[in-house]
Amino acid sequence: MRYHFVVPQNSEEWDLLNRVLSIVTVITPLLAATLALAQNLPPAVELQPGVSAKILDLKRVPGQQIVQLDYEISNTGDAPVNLAEIGIGRASYGLNDITLYDFPNKISFKIGVASECLCTQPPEAPLKPGETFKAWAWFAPPESNPGPFAVRFGSTLPVMDVPVQ
Repeated sequence: MRYHFVVPQNSEEWDLLNRVLSIVTVITPLLAATLALAQNLPPAVELQPGVSAKILDLKRVPGQQIVQLDYEISNTGDAPVNLAEIGIGRASYGLNDITLYDFPNKISFKIGVASECLCTQPPEAPLKPGETFKAWAWFAPPESNPGPFAVRFGSTLPVMDVPVQ
């Protein structure tokens, strides 16, 4: 450790001005466990009060030019929610209003479409309080675009820096 003195060390009075201060940061086991858990939590975004989308995985489908987003929607509110009516999809078409963004390259990717959305169809019944609905969507970014991506559900703020597994 190197010390840089404020004043010369040639008198007792000046020696009092050159005090060494040590700052020690203590991380308790509980705080360490909390920090580790927070870093491993899947990214999530609130779609509306009491309804959130949590990203479970973003991965390339082997042998295909496809990236699959696995996510779940949870209703922690106190009223049933129709998923096709909260801004991320349409009834009888799918939960299709999800976008991948590659901000550095200024490119966005929408969910693939064949004769219908290449994504999960919303449940016919509303999502009841306490229920979770697991879903997926396919995108087609080129393999030359390795990610990470930002993921946006409807008009929410994007979840940033989601890595492709």
